[in-house]
Formats: sequence, structure tokens, C-alpha cells
Amino acid sequence: MSLVSPILARSQWRPHTISDSQTLWVIGDNACDSQLLRLINEGGPLTEGLQLVTGHYAAVFVGPEEVVLIEDPIRSFPVFYSVAGNSLRVADDVTALADTGSDYLADYDSRIEFRHGACVSGPKTLYAGVHQVQAGEFVTFSATGTVSQKFYRQIRYSGLDIKETNAVDAHFTAALDATMSRLLAHANGRQLVVPLSGGLDSRLLSVYLKDAGYENVVNFTYGTGKTREVLISEQVAAALGQKWLFCPYDETIIRGAWDAQETADFIKFAHAGASLPHVQDWYAVRWLKESGLIDDDAIFLPGHTIVGNMHDEEILEAKDVSREDIKNLILHHHYTLQPGNSTAHMNLRLMETIDAFLDQIGYDGSVVSRLTALEYWNVRERQTKYINNSVRNYEFFGFDWALPMLDREMYVAWGDLHPSITRNRTWYEGYVNRRYSAATGQNIGTFAPNDVPQSTRETVKRLLGTLGLLRPVERFITARAIQSHPMGFNWFVQGMSPAELFKFTRSGGNLLGAYADEFLTDTWNSHCQLFTPAESFH
Repeated sequence: MSLVSPILARSQWRPHTISDSQTLWVIGDNACDSQLLRLINEGGPLTEGLQLVTGHYAAVFVGPEEVVLIEDPIRSFPVFYSVAGNSLRVADDVTALADTGSDYLADYDSRIEFRHGACVSGPKTLYAGVHQVQAGEFVTFSATGTVSQKFYRQIRYSGLDIKETNAVDAHFTAALDATMSRLLAHANGRQLVVPLSGGLDSRLLSVYLKDAGYENVVNFTYGTGKTREVLISEQVAAALGQKWLFCPYDETIIRGAWDAQETADFIKFAHAGASLPHVQDWYAVRWLKESGLIDDDAIFLPGHTIVGNMHDEEILEAKDVSREDIKNLILHHHYTLQPGNSTAHMNLRLMETIDAFLDQIGYDGSVVSRLTALEYWNVRERQTKYINNSVRNYEFFGFDWALPMLDREMYVAWGDLHPSITRNRTWYEGYVNRRYSAATGQNIGTFAPNDVPQSTRETVKRLLGTLGLLRPVERFITARAIQSHPMGFNWFVQGMSPAELFKFTRSGGNLLGAYADEFLTDTWNSHCQLFTPAESFH
């Protein structure tokens, strides 16, 4: 198989000539280069060697006998490939391998899945014939034409089963110390910018920076006004003695900014072939940059984490859980963005992708296997391709980013904990609150949508469920809340009136489903033309 020269458009790629016939390209953390070069020079098994690499990166190795494409465990820098006959093409921009506009060739299974899940699972993309290298995977193309795909890292439970609170705290802290120390050494005084919500993950990062004595820190949040979550964010930053900025969201300004040509460029860049662009802090980052409120070489530090990726934890108590049970849980958790989702739930290719995933992890019905299946699918698919892909926003505006809570030591430490710890966020909430209290001498709650006690909510839900009213009442409440979303997310829907959006969400639709439909039809922004001919624009 012959390789057409890789199309690596991003200037951050670093080439390394190993010999006259061997070249390695690396993007991401500089410290990854020496680790990867050592692996190649030593010639050992890549599967074992890559498990030890720290940092975030992607790599392309070209040798006389093979081409190897490598993604880190969170697909930090997407890499794409296509094979036609005996010719291999590789690029870091999906549109370098695929036609757009009037020449777009659709992968219709991918489009169905995308409408219902906001991303495309497995190695496929929205473009027929173009593949993505998956998180924690390396793909090898031999000179004889064979192609092999191998995963080298996933969430894997070691059997140490650490569960005593002090021991869990110490184990988790040791892992966090390792990843954060690398970050702080790399930052070397550069400004660290934390999107500080009212929740736990970003708070832990800000607390850690306080404890470490790192002073060049800016926290920011955003919204339509000083909501409860915004006030918690402000209070946390004040208690830590750190700078805090608030970006006000205004409907007229955001709608105008969203329909700009610059935003069309952002959508094209951020979709990365298989992902709905993440809009949550898009305007806030734009505002920070245009207002000159942060340094040009600032590093963004979002709270994306290995913690809390489990769902439907009651399945761990069930006596028997078949593959079909697990598949149904994945479908009904991740593919629910439209008022009706049966098209996705019956899609043969999606079923095959989930089956291949369960084969890969060796699903056997055990408690650990159930936990691994639900948690790891979430990490590898939705978290990687939607949540973590939000870093494209920082890149688009010219900033670096870091995800220390998704580095190697955090994966390993999480797998050493007992399932009673990793099944939910109970221990983690206590851990973050303990660290915050130690750093500030204060106790503070975690943001929740309302102040109604959990026990009261459960009682009301049981009553409504008995009466057959739970689902319609929940949908009505959600639809009402979206009409005046505290972060203005309803303003990003371009093609529905408020009444139409209310009807859509009351019928079970999700805002992301509305975004996905407009993205796929090039109506999310009037300047963006990825999938339709120019003359079809209105």
C-alpha cells in the first residue's frame, strides 16, 4: 500500500527523521515526542509501549514496510484516513480527504446516528469512505495492503479494589499530583484559564492551583445573568483569592455573532469529521480574546475528567445482565436527542459497532464488566467526540489547552478503585469539598438545578410514575426551562420559533438534537456549507 504524502495542515506538527526511510510526525505535548521516538527505536510491541506514554498527542509514523496512525486515549488531535485501491491518504482535516457542498458524499448511517447522538461512533465519519483513528487506538497499514486496528488503552479495572476513603483520597491525589506537576512545569508561569462552573471538576482544578501556589490564574464563567451557578463560581474564586471574570450572554449579540462568517469557519474546524461543535463557552472565549482580558499565550484548563462517566448504576445490582441489556442501556442513554429515536435504535451498523465494542472489552456479564461497558463507551464515544472535542474552541481562537484529569495516571488510578467508588460521584464530591474546605476554611455546596431535596423529588417521581404522568411532566418542565435557558442555549437554534422549540422539546427532543439537524442541513449558520450546494441556501 502506497501513502500519498500526509496532509498535515496544522502548524503544530513536529517532524522527526529517524532514518532515510522512517519519519515520525507528532502533534501535542512536546514531551510526547521523545517517548514515541524511544518506542520506535526500541522496536518493541506498540500495544504495551503506548500504554506507558503520558501526555496528549497524535502521531503519524511512515516507514518502508508500514504506516502507523496513533491517537492518544482521548483523541486529542483528530487524524483521518481513506483507502482507495492500493493508495492510502492521511490528513488532520477531514475536508482534505472528502468533498463538501454540492460534491458531498454522505455516509447515511453516520448521519442517522449523529442526529440522535451528536457524534459518530467507531471509526466512521459523516463522510463516505473517510475514517477517523479512534481514541486509544493505533491503525497499521502494511506495504502488502493489510490494515489492522488495535486499542492499547481503555478503562480497565485492576482488581486492587481500593475503597476506604482515606486510601482512595491518597491514591487519587497521587495520580493528580503526577499529571498536574507535568502541567505546571510545562506552563512555567503562563496564565492558566479555568472555565469555573458551579460544579466539582473545575473547582478541583482551581483548588489545586491554589494549593500549588500557582498565581497566574484566571477563572471565568458566563450566562444570561447572575444565576445561582454563576454566584457559586464567583464565590469559589473569591475564597481562593483568584481572578474571576463574567461574560454576560445577550440574545441579540450572540445571535448576530453566531451567524458570522468567522463562526462558519469555527463550525467547519470544530466538527472534526464526526462531532457536533460544542457551543457552550464558544462566545465566552471569543469575548475573552477580543476584549484582551487574557494573555495571548494562555492555557485553558477545562475540568474534563475520568470521574463520573458511569450511568444507570442500578444495573450493577441486577442478577443477570445480558449483552442486549447493556446495548439497550447504551442506546437509551446516548441516542435520545430527537422526539423519536427508533431510527437510531434499529440502525444495523450502530448495533454492529456496539457489538464489536463489547467483544473488544470481553463483556461477560460480571459487575466489573457491566461497569466497564457503560463507563468506557461513554468515555470513548460521547466524552471523547463531543465533550472533550470542545477544546477545538480554544484552538480556533489560538489558545493552548490541557486536560490533566484525563492523562495516563488518572486512567490507571481510576481502574484501581472499587466499583462502589467509581459507580457514581459520591466519593468524589466529598473529596473535592474536603480539599476546598482545607484550602479556604469554607464549606460550599455544589450547583444543582433546584433546591428540592433528593428524597422529595424521588417521592414525587414515584407518584407521577404511578399515575402515568412522569414522562409528560418531566418533558414539560424541561421545555419550559429551555425557553429561558440560563446560558442562552436556546438562542443557538436558528430555524425554530420559541413556540416550535417548546413543542420539539416537550415531545422529547433535546437542544442538541435541534443543533444536530441544523448542522447537517447547513442551516445552523448561513455561511456554512459543508453538506449542501450553495444554491440550496436561503
